[in-house]
Amino acid sequence: MAQREAPLPPVIAESSFISPREERLLFRLYEPEERFLSLDFLRGGAIFFMVLLNALYFYEAVPPWLKHDPDDGLTLPDIGVPIFLFALGVAYRISFERWLKKAGFQKAIVHFVLRYLVLWAFGFFGELMVFGHFTWGVLAAIGAVGLYCLPFLFLPPSARLILSFLLLLAYQGAIAAGIPVYFIQDGLGGPLATFAWGFVVILASNCSTWIKERSIQKKMLLPLAAGIALVALGLLLASFLPFNKHKVSLSYIIFTTGLSLIIFLFSFILIDIWKIKVPVFIILGKNPLIIYMLSGVLTLGLKAITPLNASLTIIFIESFIILMINYAIASLLAHLKISLRV
Repeated sequence: MAQREAPLPPVIAESSFISPREERLLFRLYEPEERFLSLDFLRGGAIFFMVLLNALYFYEAVPPWLKHDPDDGLTLPDIGVPIFLFALGVAYRISFERWLKKAGFQKAIVHFVLRYLVLWAFGFFGELMVFGHFTWGVLAAIGAVGLYCLPFLFLPPSARLILSFLLLLAYQGAIAAGIPVYFIQDGLGGPLATFAWGFVVILASNCSTWIKERSIQKKMLLPLAAGIALVALGLLLASFLPFNKHKVSLSYIIFTTGLSLIIFLFSFILIDIWKIKVPVFIILGKNPLIIYMLSGVLTLGLKAITPLNASLTIIFIESFIILMINYAIASLLAHLKISLRV
């Protein structure tokens, strides 16, 4: 996390011109000249396990550690969303800086407000048509977090970290005081948890300067130490504030943010510096939201035709088929250079 990063200036950039291909709100129909494959790897890895494990959630034969914990506790699937949001945070400031430079302050603000507002509306109201009731799923959470974090990008790194952490503490205090968690069945804490998820994105945004150098450097020791410290603090907090993804508890956020930071650091070294390629994850990571939505539809279809007491072998085979269908679609979209941006 770069501590000397300057806050974004609220002024008009040198040029207010945006090329036509940049004007598209959510879809990109070209491959960016500069792309951090470690972010694709991180998003793709999160989506890979989210797709696979979400398809297993309903069935009796699946062991508990392969399902989201229904209450207090932490299982493998519970790590997917924080990792995905961490990748979003790293890319967020990089993308916003590019828009400020090319389009100026006003157009950049309008673009990102509309982008995340559309994502939120598509998730919140779109799932109404699928499930028949309002939910607070991944798209709604991403949209809300994107809008919440936008003002923080104008603050210096230390200021935005401190402020977002204080708001995280305020959220935890409100939950401890008995404030109800709306949409708790959706497992993402509902609208108020935006204050908690926002901490993941804000901390990740501080990585946006040192990663541009694409080299192993002493600056990486700070994020590594921060990641280890957060993991240790999360484990310590869990002794009296248990991990809970549904309530997005303080211990859960601190622990998974630290873990995401460590995973990202090593991913960046392996993928962007040492040029080690992991094609499956990278392909899925170029279109994570499209793949996530497609997997949701396929999972509902799987649930409709597969009895809840089906054998583990059958469930794994069907889940693997769903994963392969998603990978085929992701490969086609990558070949066509079409992506849904977050």
